[in-house]
This record gives sequence, structure tokens and C-alpha cells, in this order.
Amino acid sequence: MAVNGISGTGITGTLSNGSAALDSASFQKDAEKFSSLVRRMQDKVALEISEGKTVSGVSSSQIAKNHRLNGDYTQGFHDVFTSEADKTAKPKGFAAGTKTSSGKTPVIDKTSELYAQSMEMENYMVKIMLSSMRSTIQKSGLSGTENEYARRLYDDMMYDNMAESITKNASLGLADQIYIELSGQR
Repeated sequence: MAVNGISGTGITGTLSNGSAALDSASFQKDAEKFSSLVRRMQDKVALEISEGKTVSGVSSSQIAKNHRLNGDYTQGFHDVFTSEADKTAKPKGFAAGTKTSSGKTPVIDKTSELYAQSMEMENYMVKIMLSSMRSTIQKSGLSGTENEYARRLYDDMMYDNMAESITKNASLGLADQIYIELSGQR
């Protein structure tokens, strides 16, 4: 049935229920808010530069104590060791037989920043080892390609956590050896 030349299906097809217009208006409002925010930030930076202040891309409040941005999903190795015994630990793993030039066993302060960075280095080496091992695994054709990106992302996160767990718990001694070398105890 046609009223004034417009059929019933033409009205619903053209006007639908107005959701497209609402979505467009909402998008426009959000875009204006975002543009306003960007302009305010640019004006603030321009003002700080004109006043001779130093401007960086990340504010100091966004950087956590462990040199990672807030919200970073990995835990890191800072504050892993906190007891008094950790300040005078003996080398383990590969570094267990290490002696100083005077023939003494080196002392490792596992609560120090240098040791945390040494553990980061060991973690990186473990990640390389796991990555090499992972590349030898044959993939079956059963997993669909529609979720390939998600599967790879999940696998990467899983292997990162596995490397971190190995570094913290396996006592490989690579971090101990790195710490001894960098602290000048050899």
C-alpha cells in the first residue's frame, strides 16, 4: 500500500528506526570531544615550551619504579627478593663455582637494581631459548585461521610468562654471573 507515493517498505528501508542518525551524532560528539582534548593538550605543551619548561612524551607519574609504564602486563623482577638473606646471597647455577681474584666466593645483593637488571637480561636469554624451541614445534592444520592472530598473541604472552617463571624459579645462574661481572667482583 502506497501513501503519497511512498511504500511501506520504502519508509522502513530509508528511515529504519533512526539508529544510524543517532550513531552518527554520537560519533560526531565524541570526535569533537577528542579534538577539543587534543587542542587543550597542544596549547598546554606550547605554553610550557614558551615558559622554558622541559616537555616529554610521558609524564613522570606514568613511569613506575621498575622502569615500566603503568599498565604494562608483565611483572618484571624488581622487588622479587626482599629478605635480609637476599642481600648476602651466594651464587647459584652456572655461577656457583665462581671465585673473585682473591679466591673468595662473591656476594650477590639480590635486592639491588643491578641484580634486577641482570635478571631482565637472563629473562631475555631464556625467551630466545624458548623461541628457538617453539619454532621447532610443528603446527597441525586443525586450528582455524580465523583466530590465528589471537592464538599467536596468546602464545606470545604464554611464552613470556613461562620465561619469567623459569628465570625466577630455575636458578640457572645467568643473572648471578652477569651481576658478578658487572659489579666488578671478578
